[in-house]
Amino acid sequence: MNSKTTFAVVDIETTGTDLAADNRTIQFSCCLVSDNKIIDTFVTDINPQCEVPNRIVQLTGIDNDRLKKAPTFDQVAAKLYGLLSGTVFVAHNVNFDFPFLNAEFQRVGYPELQIEAIDTVTLSQILLPTLSSYRLQDLSAYFNIEHDHPHTADSDALATAKLLLILLRQIKELPSITLEQIVNVSPSLPQDTLKVFLDANEVNQKNSRKRELPAYLKLSSGLVIRRREVADNVDVRQPGAKYPKTRKAKSKVLPDQLESRLEQNKMMNLIYNNYADQAHHSAKTMVIEAPTGIGKSLGYCLPFSYLATPKKPVVISTSTTYLQFQLQNQTLPMLNQELPFNVRSVTLKGSRHYLDLYKFRNLLFVPDNSNQTPFIKAQMLVWLTITTTGDLDELHLNVDQTPFVWKIQHTGVKWLDPNEPFYQDDFLRYNLRRAETAEFVIVNHTYLIKNWQYFKALPAKPYLLIDETQQFAETAIRNNQEKIKPLSLISAINKILASINQSHGENIRDIVASNAILGDLTDQLESQLEAIKELVNAIIRTFYDQVVNHKKLHRNVDFFERLIPITEMKDATKANQALIQRLRGLKDHTDDLLVKLNREVDNTSDSFTNQDFMAIYSFFENYNDFNDRLAQMLEIIDVDDHSIEQHVTWITINHAKDVNSLNLNRGILKTEDYLNDHIYSSFEPTTFTGATIFSSRRSQFIYDLLGIDRQKSAVKRLKSDFNPADQARLYLVTGENDGKFATNSDTYLQQTANNIEAIYRKGPRQTLVLFNSLNAIERTYRMLQESGFTANHFVLAQGVHGTATKISKQFVHHEPAILLGANTFWQGVDFPRHLLENLVVAQLPFDTPADPYNHALYSIERSKGKNPFYSITLPKATLRLRQGMGRLLRTRDDFGTIFILDPRLLTKRYGSIVLANLRNEIPIVRGDINECIADMVKFFESKA
Repeated sequence: MNSKTTFAVVDIETTGTDLAADNRTIQFSCCLVSDNKIIDTFVTDINPQCEVPNRIVQLTGIDNDRLKKAPTFDQVAAKLYGLLSGTVFVAHNVNFDFPFLNAEFQRVGYPELQIEAIDTVTLSQILLPTLSSYRLQDLSAYFNIEHDHPHTADSDALATAKLLLILLRQIKELPSITLEQIVNVSPSLPQDTLKVFLDANEVNQKNSRKRELPAYLKLSSGLVIRRREVADNVDVRQPGAKYPKTRKAKSKVLPDQLESRLEQNKMMNLIYNNYADQAHHSAKTMVIEAPTGIGKSLGYCLPFSYLATPKKPVVISTSTTYLQFQLQNQTLPMLNQELPFNVRSVTLKGSRHYLDLYKFRNLLFVPDNSNQTPFIKAQMLVWLTITTTGDLDELHLNVDQTPFVWKIQHTGVKWLDPNEPFYQDDFLRYNLRRAETAEFVIVNHTYLIKNWQYFKALPAKPYLLIDETQQFAETAIRNNQEKIKPLSLISAINKILASINQSHGENIRDIVASNAILGDLTDQLESQLEAIKELVNAIIRTFYDQVVNHKKLHRNVDFFERLIPITEMKDATKANQALIQRLRGLKDHTDDLLVKLNREVDNTSDSFTNQDFMAIYSFFENYNDFNDRLAQMLEIIDVDDHSIEQHVTWITINHAKDVNSLNLNRGILKTEDYLNDHIYSSFEPTTFTGATIFSSRRSQFIYDLLGIDRQKSAVKRLKSDFNPADQARLYLVTGENDGKFATNSDTYLQQTANNIEAIYRKGPRQTLVLFNSLNAIERTYRMLQESGFTANHFVLAQGVHGTATKISKQFVHHEPAILLGANTFWQGVDFPRHLLENLVVAQLPFDTPADPYNHALYSIERSKGKNPFYSITLPKATLRLRQGMGRLLRTRDDFGTIFILDPRLLTKRYGSIVLANLRNEIPIVRGDINECIADMVKFFESKA
């Protein structure tokens, strides 16, 4: 393939995607590309001689009446066959268009086209590895390609042709080393797509003059990577830069496209004034509820830009890595365009988020059993010419399903050897160095909770802003919950021992046999692991005798359960103290041995083959798994009396009371003590913000959860500038059987399934249905399936079709669609504008009281003379319901409807409390499902 090649860029529209179902082509379009330009176009409708399904008509705008006037495929086959012969076939998802057309040709008596075919989807995925979507319309928007009519063949083919020209240019511009490495990795690509890279590489090889790397790239130990700079640790602020207090003054330092908002201005001044003059007044802890739409991120970034310095930075903690990305790549760069000075920012994440260049280089050409691995390697080779952070999240990979990525994840700076080839270019070291010179350090809640010591060690207390406050305390609780099955720890040790001595395949002892130092370290490690295994078995047997044997256990369906009283836990810990201390000593010793072993491998790397490195890294991966499990176990059993009093500990075991089935569990009880001791004390008084923080004006719930003193805190609830009366309707659905059935019963879920169908049939719009459990989702989906509804409508169910992340992506790429979700979908997703227009609350989000952790919390509340339902359960459910309802209106242009199907809001006494505290300004309609649907239809008609 070269500039003289004629590419036939094709798109077809069909009656369906399943060839086996005898589907037909209804439109064909082709753009001919040669000599780096579009030279001709052709488009025709095709009569499929069958009815076109309604969903295809809606998608393409091509109806049956229009197609009756069109030629049939056999009437245009000769023209199309001649047009495509002698070309290279190109399509956006070539494995659909090319086989489909060939099947059509064969159906009318033509042979299959014997031409090369390439795919622009996979070309885009390799050449643009950081994009989150490779839909044609999203790629068109990214490159400013005019694409007015998606899902019509002529518009799609023209957009694909323009995309192809861009991609072919990008392949030519790849560094020759990177291109050669992609070819050597040999990813499995659709049809003949790899040949594009092969031909470009062949041209490079024939070229006697090698292209020099551009100035922004460098060659580092065989890999082409992006150059990076580290800023000096000096304040870049101009001496005369004063904080703009008035709205008029702010308008001069805010980007022109942003209007000045009254509530946002209040937020900015509240934050700045709280910290700016501490010589005259001490800063207070602040809690600012800032509704969606007021520009919350800018509301805190601007004042902190004038407060923070490299020596006293602001740490911004968010709930998700996506919000980190938004702050780092959108909000702060936008501010820097107009501020009289530049603020520097860095995003910090756990070590496993970063690529280890040394591991990647060593494993680059080592084959494994996955067809996916070469493709990911090709993406990463291109990504290395783009990324300055080495943050694997930029690639949007599903790491849990990508074993290769586990092997190349960074394991922490303690494992780095200053003598290894990539030490100076190491991504984790680079980001930590940047944090020393940045005014803004952006982390997520999990990172803050696990790495608070890093900030405590800074010479001056940093500022701290907690965004998405409602998720912060829950994250603290979740990250202080440990669960370990001791048998899995023993299995992890056995796996390491097996990799040292296994008789089949390469073992570590054979690999290091020629190196006396490595051999000795391996012997020591084996001895230590055998000793750890004996100690773990002894400790677990002792614990079993103390807290399980001859004790009264609570019987659940699948297991026994027991909450361990605090005094008993103290006694068990003391009785095991000698064994525990020996175990901790052995752990520290094995860690030291692994560091030494790792460094010796680095120092003698030339003596190992790539296949050896694969075995060595698998060995280290197994050790890290074991180390994590051992650390979890020690977190539970190696604790002092104060820590035991702050936590709740429980065990689960199978009905046979087999010690090998024992699980140890621990959760934090007193979040206020933990957060004050470990987090808040390391910073200036904290500012908390979020769209939904309070369950009610009077409730103490959020203050207790965050561990802050209500009387000593400055609290502000800002007003929304949305117009809910015009943007939405809230339906409280009533029925004859309200209150008769539990909301988890089959009868209620069948009614819910019927209501979902009725709502969607009358308003086929993007619909999110919120449940309280994955079990309820699975049962409801099965009912929708049995009724035949899922055969004709696109329904995604969390737990049935994959993780929350996976189905969220599918949801936004299929319109209209229904998504059944729980857990994170109440608070952790953002579907703006047309991506969500109908929200259905199937079940109120109550916690399970039988959960041992909740059981312990409720016991504490009762000991204080409080009713835990009203002091914990109801406020938490109210807060979560507010968060769930907040999924609908994300911008001032959004509109849609909310259906609450759970009858408890209307039938239970606490329902009125929840409704009163929703802080809801959306007009409420009460009625049966048919009355509510009729009103919904009128509402959407008014928006047409």
